[in-house]
Amino acid sequence: MGGSAPRRDHQLPVETTSFVDRRGELNEGRELLARARLVTLTGPGGVGKTRLAARIAARVRRAFPDGVRFVHLSGLHDPALVPLAAADALGLHDHSAQPPLDALVEQVRDRRLLLVVDNCEHLVGACARLAAALLHGTGGVRVLATSRHRLGLTEEHLLEVRPLPVPDPDGDLSAAEGYPALTLFADRAAAVVPGFRLTRGNLESVARLCRRLDGLPLAIELAAVRMRVLDVDQLLDRLDDRYRFLTTGSPAALPRHQTLRAAVAWSHDLCTGPEQSVWARLSVLAGSFDLETAEAVCAAGAGVGQAGRGTGLVPTQVLRPEGPAGHAGGAVRGVTSGECARPAQALAATVTLPPLAGAPGGAVPSVPGPAGALAPLPASRPDPPVASHPGVSPGGPAPPHPVPCPGALTLPPVVSGQGGVMAPPVGSGQGGVIASPAVSGQGGVIAPTVVSGQGGAIAPPAVSDLGGVIASPAVSDLGGVIAPPVVSGQGGVIAPPAVSDRGSITAPPAVDAAGDRHAGTAPVGLRTDDVLDAVAGLVDKSVLGREPGPGGVRYRMLDTLRQYGLERLRRTAGEEDAARRRQRDWMLRRVEDCERGWFGPGQPETVALLRADRDNLRAALDFSLSTPGEALAGLRIAGALWFYWHACGAPREGLYWLDRALAANPEPTRERARGLWVAGLLAAATQDFPRGRRHAGDALALARALGDAAEAAHAEYVIGVLKLFGDDLPGALQHFEATVARGPVPGQHLSFVGLDQVELACALGFLGEADRAVKVCEDALALCERHGEQWVRSYVLRMLALAHTVRRDWPLAERHARDALRLKLAVHDVIGIALTLDLLASIAVERDAHRHAAVLLGGADRVWTDIDAARWGARTLTSVRRDTEERARLALGPDAFERAHRRGAALGLAELVAQALQEPARPRPGAPEAPYEDTAVRLTRRETEVARLVAEGLGNQQIADRLVIARRTAEGHVERILSKLGFSNRSQIAAWVTAQR
Repeated sequence: MGGSAPRRDHQLPVETTSFVDRRGELNEGRELLARARLVTLTGPGGVGKTRLAARIAARVRRAFPDGVRFVHLSGLHDPALVPLAAADALGLHDHSAQPPLDALVEQVRDRRLLLVVDNCEHLVGACARLAAALLHGTGGVRVLATSRHRLGLTEEHLLEVRPLPVPDPDGDLSAAEGYPALTLFADRAAAVVPGFRLTRGNLESVARLCRRLDGLPLAIELAAVRMRVLDVDQLLDRLDDRYRFLTTGSPAALPRHQTLRAAVAWSHDLCTGPEQSVWARLSVLAGSFDLETAEAVCAAGAGVGQAGRGTGLVPTQVLRPEGPAGHAGGAVRGVTSGECARPAQALAATVTLPPLAGAPGGAVPSVPGPAGALAPLPASRPDPPVASHPGVSPGGPAPPHPVPCPGALTLPPVVSGQGGVMAPPVGSGQGGVIASPAVSGQGGVIAPTVVSGQGGAIAPPAVSDLGGVIASPAVSDLGGVIAPPVVSGQGGVIAPPAVSDRGSITAPPAVDAAGDRHAGTAPVGLRTDDVLDAVAGLVDKSVLGREPGPGGVRYRMLDTLRQYGLERLRRTAGEEDAARRRQRDWMLRRVEDCERGWFGPGQPETVALLRADRDNLRAALDFSLSTPGEALAGLRIAGALWFYWHACGAPREGLYWLDRALAANPEPTRERARGLWVAGLLAAATQDFPRGRRHAGDALALARALGDAAEAAHAEYVIGVLKLFGDDLPGALQHFEATVARGPVPGQHLSFVGLDQVELACALGFLGEADRAVKVCEDALALCERHGEQWVRSYVLRMLALAHTVRRDWPLAERHARDALRLKLAVHDVIGIALTLDLLASIAVERDAHRHAAVLLGGADRVWTDIDAARWGARTLTSVRRDTEERARLALGPDAFERAHRRGAALGLAELVAQALQEPARPRPGAPEAPYEDTAVRLTRRETEVARLVAEGLGNQQIADRLVIARRTAEGHVERILSKLGFSNRSQIAAWVTAQR
């Protein structure tokens, strides 16, 4: 139960393995939710709380007309982000200036929904505040939480999730197959050993194994995976041996949390050395991740000495070409600490060394290359090509990346412990590097280790925490590291080496004072191919879960296993920071790549990728902004994500990170100029216009002082938008006429070249100059089409539609508005969808398609409730909506209008867009309007029959009797109808059937 990681969407998790019966807990959970608004499932890690919560929610979902949503918190560690995560799960896009929790409560005040909040234990305070606000501020919202600890609210009802019951292996086993623990083991074992089943011959051993594992689902799943190479009796024998290290020979003395830990540690011991290393390093990743991310985090031969590689942030003076906005072609000047290095031909084949520990002020000795110049460390991956001349490129300005320096040598720092001495490293004749020796905390000296001439790394010897001496490791012919036995200074046990599933010998585990084995403190050097093999092995061993995601397969590690991996990683000084730095560097590179390619094809894929990476982006930002010396990278990430914060409806979270990043980076840099205008844009989107003006003005002044024309142009766009938002139409017209006439600026992101034209067309349209607006839109459309861009193009098309409404050319206006809506759905621009639905509803009224207009208006109103039901109080938007409703209501009559409006409000976003894109019936002048026909959703003949019976109020058994079918068949038809129509309860089906008549 615990081994099936949920998919990271906000509906109920998709179960990737079978669910073992927990009938009692399911019924108790349903009963508790029927009478209580806050229910918390508590229990130890690995007991199956998440799976049980998902099952309970699935059972009660029909009682909640506004749906069931899942908030995953395992990858979140900042309490301030909990309300934003909940809003994201609910599909809310709040753009007000009020506190996030207040805005969340206001938007769901009148809804009836169930919010499942998973993994609350590390954010108990924030989760308690969220639950309390929802309980006190709404009447129809219920909360189902999972946590190892209670939230502590008086309204809270607890349901303890216990381990699965296990029969006494020495007792009567005649009914043992009815025990869920044994069923779970048999099911998971059959997945790796086809045909495995419980028999009289293995029943006692399986029961004894499950009892030894305390009936904990995760522990049982981890053990069952080993059936690929061991039988049940061998599993039991090895598990007993493993437990004796923890209990001094008495397995019965194991507390439950130690049982799980022992099972996890045993799985760890049976992994190969590379698998153990990858497990530890992947534990810094939050949420799901793809293979590229795993390779970037794990495939650096990463001790502390290489921690700075690939950051693009150089802690010493490097060379940077002088010129406008730092573009190539100018004179070369120095760059001070913390600035971003930019490529230049003069920097080729040069080397910069990391600082020596203890050097005054972190001074860095420089080693000249052939050109006698200085350069940053090489990046871990090749950088994309950079234009050699200034100008406008689809991706905007050239990114600040270091120059790769093949063969660069990195000297590690000299370390002094309690009198210990470390010899400096020596380079091998083949370009290999000799790793630093470890130094005992008690002053012992350990000889340095050697790196092979083929580049294979030999880890330094480990030192026992208790002062034991460990001999240097040997290296196999295949590059594997074989560590010698560990001898405890207190006479501890020497464990034999473990044999992996593939037959290779791995490092023998040492046993620490807590009884936990570990193979020393030396990091393992890994190549990209090693990481792929290790990931495959960890998936086979159920350490990693495999799930579909944007662009292909993604992986996820359960929280219990992640915490264990982190403990392992922290045993080597500097390894956690090095892994988190590599993760941050990879996220920075990915974000900057996405920004460069944003004005072009592939925007839907980019949005999907960044949404899937949200937890890892948050982890990268938090590491940068909470670790000394790393803040500039955090500002770079937050600023480069402007398009994600703005285009994908996440201005609140963007402002949160930018506020932190700007406070941590007060220096006058290009990164700060960018962060200021992005913060100004997001403040404008949340209607905090004074703050937006202040940030945009500061950004413009700083960009001009730095001579950065591109960032100045971006800041000017924000200033113009604020004029438009403030109803200063003449001022906005004058502003955007000037920026469009000026044309593109070298380094300016092409998105803003197009947006300048969009805002100019908007001002012209509102001022009644439709012909000029159309001409501006056509120019912008040509720019977008040349680059295959969709997001800006969707706004251009909407502006074209508005311009044609001024011309009263309704067919052309409708065509452009529909084209805009298709693109907005593709990039999930919810605000743009709402605006365009309003526009299409007003066009439908003008074309006498009043029922169609009422449906669209109902859908638009529903989408606006996730943003701002008052439509930001904008006079233009509210007056158009009011006029549309009045005319449609007058034409249809109150009852027909309300039915059509309710039907639109019941549609999901995709179904609503499909409805808006159909061709409505055109009534003849003076003829009555034809009955509304739904062409967006097709039910089969049998489903239509079932839907009509549901509308009559019949239950599933009554439907089955009427149609002479099985009850289960009737239930299946109802489920498919709900799915096709995007509904969550039977009353919505009834309303839909009524609307069809």
